[in-house]
Amino acid sequence: MIVFRHKKTGEAAYLSHIDAMRVLQRTMRRMKAEVRYSEGFVPHMITYTTTPLPLGVQSLAEYFVADSPLTGEDELLARFNACAPAGMMADLCAVVEKNPNLAAKVVASSYEVTCGEAVSSEVESILGMEEYVMKQMKKGVELDVEVRKKIFSLKADGNRLFMLLSTGNENLRVDSFVRSLAQFGVKACANDIVRLEQYASVGGEFVAAKEILK
Repeated sequence: MIVFRHKKTGEAAYLSHIDAMRVLQRTMRRMKAEVRYSEGFVPHMITYTTTPLPLGVQSLAEYFVADSPLTGEDELLARFNACAPAGMMADLCAVVEKNPNLAAKVVASSYEVTCGEAVSSEVESILGMEEYVMKQMKKGVELDVEVRKKIFSLKADGNRLFMLLSTGNENLRVDSFVRSLAQFGVKACANDIVRLEQYASVGGEFVAAKEILK
């Protein structure tokens, strides 16, 4: 198995999850990565990703896994970047024996939000609340959703906001959350948000996904 940590920035941030997968699979074909295909009536390339981002949100830490027997991490990273579009190039390659199942293991993501003006530290008061209710669209209906337990950290720093939010089975949509912060004077849109890293829970602590690949 080959695992790449790649970015999704610039125009690539506006690719849907399905289109991004197509781009990554085309990249694997271009680099002749010998990815295995499923058996059956309609064979498909065996690849895996972590929880997809909302459209427009950028990332420096997307994980893409391909079922391939190839080894040689440095060479594979160079081959991947020679074939990938600029907005989706990788900074890490790991060869592992079996599927690391990151989609199931990743439980949190860190984000940086660049805002139009300085962010008040008042936003950090959310951490002291027992409940935090925000609006979220679900199947075309706007609902009030209580999400306090999905917010692990918030830190204002000048015109930037750093956050650690729940991902995976208990996913908190980062664009909806940032939109809800307008009540604290936070001015930002989806493309102002960058996912910095994804984390698994190990022994009750958050560990970067790249670390559990070692």
